[in-house]
Amino acid sequence: MVIHKEYALRRFCEVPLKHQSSKCLLERMWAKPDVLERLVFVINRDHLPNTMLLAQAGSSAPSFELQLGTESEHLTLVNGNLFREKRKTQQVRIGDPLEAWEALLDFTGILHVQLAFESAIPDWYEEIVVPNEAVPPQFAAPGFSAFVREQIDLILWGITLREQIDQALLSRDEALFNETVQLYKEVCQSCFWKLS
Repeated sequence: MVIHKEYALRRFCEVPLKHQSSKCLLERMWAKPDVLERLVFVINRDHLPNTMLLAQAGSSAPSFELQLGTESEHLTLVNGNLFREKRKTQQVRIGDPLEAWEALLDFTGILHVQLAFESAIPDWYEEIVVPNEAVPPQFAAPGFSAFVREQIDLILWGITLREQIDQALLSRDEALFNETVQLYKEVCQSCFWKLS
């Protein structure tokens, strides 16, 4: 498997790269078998920890990016209110390949590598990539994850509004009831799933 990874890196360097120092970094990487063993090639690095992106000249992707650490988003319902919290354990974010090499010398985990091509993805790259388990293939369409997040927000908001409607009925607060019911109807119309 190490030979295939080295071959992929060498093939990737056959055309000019967007960042001039990227080729130097890749040469250092393929010269170190222990580094090659920890590389996992992916087509999409979204939602994965410890990622590196390298781009060929002419690609629309950023030229180079190394990100060690993770970022996650959590939705919680506290006292009937929805809170969105982003948690970052991002240790390193580097845009220079030579600085990245220094960081990678101390790094011992798996590194997810995405190679961005000027045109179509070549067959030799498709043979070594692994599926990104964080993004199921049927949901990888652009904008789908934003749609799902929005729908989840609407459902949770609908639940919160239902609780407020019940509280308004118990306290016989007509103004709060009318305002909350109107908002609840708008949420129900915008939500893909039926709220009952």
